[in-house]
Amino acid sequence: MPEAKPLKKQAIQGVMWTYASYYSGKLLVFASTIILAKLLSQDDFGVAGYAIVIISSLKVLASFGVGQALIYHKEEEHAADTAFWLGLGISITLFAITWLSAPLVGGFFDDPRATSVTRVLAFSFPLSSLGYVQDMLLRKKLSFRRKFLPDLSRSLGKGIFSIVFALLGYGAWSLIYGQLIGVAIASLAYWILVPWRPSFHFSPRLSRTFLDFGKNIVAVNAFSVLLDNADYLVVGRYLGAASLGIYTLAFRIPDMLIMQFNALIGKVLFPFYARMRDDEEGLKRSFLYTTKYISTITFPVGFGIALVASPLILTLFGEKWHEAIPVMQSLAIYSVIVALIYNAGDVYKAQGKPEILTRLTVLEGILLLPALYFSVTTIETIAAVGWARVFVALILTTIELIIAGRMINASLGEIFKAISPSLSAASIMAIAVILALLPAQNMSPPAQLVIGIGIGGIVYLTSLWFIQRELLVEGYSTLRKALVRK
Repeated sequence: MPEAKPLKKQAIQGVMWTYASYYSGKLLVFASTIILAKLLSQDDFGVAGYAIVIISSLKVLASFGVGQALIYHKEEEHAADTAFWLGLGISITLFAITWLSAPLVGGFFDDPRATSVTRVLAFSFPLSSLGYVQDMLLRKKLSFRRKFLPDLSRSLGKGIFSIVFALLGYGAWSLIYGQLIGVAIASLAYWILVPWRPSFHFSPRLSRTFLDFGKNIVAVNAFSVLLDNADYLVVGRYLGAASLGIYTLAFRIPDMLIMQFNALIGKVLFPFYARMRDDEEGLKRSFLYTTKYISTITFPVGFGIALVASPLILTLFGEKWHEAIPVMQSLAIYSVIVALIYNAGDVYKAQGKPEILTRLTVLEGILLLPALYFSVTTIETIAAVGWARVFVALILTTIELIIAGRMINASLGEIFKAISPSLSAASIMAIAVILALLPAQNMSPPAQLVIGIGIGGIVYLTSLWFIQRELLVEGYSTLRKALVRK
């Protein structure tokens, strides 16, 4: 297996480049969120919550899984051309449907502002499709270094223009305009950097092949996205725009630091795992290796966010957002749990069995929807919505890890062994932070935040050094080698 080491290095480099490009611009987007939190009321900020629901719910349909099908299938003549025209046609159709059905969104939330937001966001579908195949071709070749500029330009464009529009007084619309400008800039960057150009060739046979593969991906992603946004929908529907604004803001930091980190890793792991689908032992080692290092990062970050949620909210967003504190705590724990199964989903897809994800997503819906409905209609708090997500995630994570383990011949014990060092160190860190913050209750929120982060970071790294020193040494060595260009 001479290809295993180069692929491992490529995967690590891919994560690093994707992560760097995303977060170098994402920090500016987050800055715009802080500005909006200062400028908008909770009710107005809820309109941005409508936008988040619309963006994520409809985006999954824009490509119909054509890009992932292009990555999975072997090289064929006119495959990229077919994918481009198929994707563009789907995006234009989705744009038209979205524009016409936008009033239904306003009716659902009983807020006419949601209608106009939906219609404006619909322009992102054809704009993003123009650079979609170039993006997929780079992913297929694991050329994540070349993806840096387009990804960075998208994030920078969105972040900078969101801030500018917010300062000019556009309020919640600043996020919408920033999103559209970022998408347009990224598509332009892909056309400049990637020499491939679509020809007027279209293969009906390949289109059927792509759609057949993509239908399972879309079925999973569409239902999964619906479930991911179910909490936003029920909060906005039953508890109102103000509650939705609080809930949306509370999810921003766990989403940015944990959920998006997992999503970025998934973009790298799918083509990486796809190349190793015939090497069962190599796939097993890679799965356990990735799970180990994902937990090394997500456990301390997630537990840390939950522990310092109060000073974090008060420092960044102000006292008027104090109701977001218990929500952020629950969503941070939820994000940590979900982090463990992102890796599992890529195994299913790489093995050519995305239908497993479909069935698991249906099970999630059966468990989650009643739990969310009970939370908003009986308990009637947004914090209860967050803990409902935690409860369902615990059940599903256990099931998914068992299934993924069987596919690669790894026991649940082996998987737990991979995450146990990080879990133990994060638990010790949690105790230390709690004890450190007790005498600091009368200090200012920024001082509490500095103490919590400082003590937590030192205790976590020290604990991990004593519990499993080789984990840190191996991680440092692997990272250093991945940075070396040969």
